[in-house]
Amino acid sequence: MKIVTLEENIAKLKNIYKMSDDVINKIFYTNHKMYHTHPIEMSAFLTAVDFDEEQRLCSIIEGLHRDIGLSYETLAAYCEITTEELEEFLRNQESLTDKKKFKIAVRIMFLHHVLKEKYPTEGNIED
Repeated sequence: MKIVTLEENIAKLKNIYKMSDDVINKIFYTNHKMYHTHPIEMSAFLTAVDFDEEQRLCSIIEGLHRDIGLSYETLAAYCEITTEELEEFLRNQESLTDKKKFKIAVRIMFLHHVLKEKYPTEGNIED
């Protein structure tokens, strides 16, 4: 297991993702409630973007369904697809065109952003 250091991740954010010192300081060292995650965890989230985007989208859809109780029918309606198309996408991400995947991603991420305070995520689970 690789040990993650804040310094290495900040270097990646500067050199690879071209973030300025001002942005890095705002993200890691502000007391704003939006940035409640520990700096090392936040830096790991921001530098570990080697995940499968479609699988991540499915995980967010499942979280909205499981943790908030939004039905697949409701989620599909927001995405302007049929419930069957959404359920098939969850089983097989290759079942939809890239255009439909993009539309789903934008709308699901909007819902996730709006509703994130209403369900537990890794960054806001109370001990």
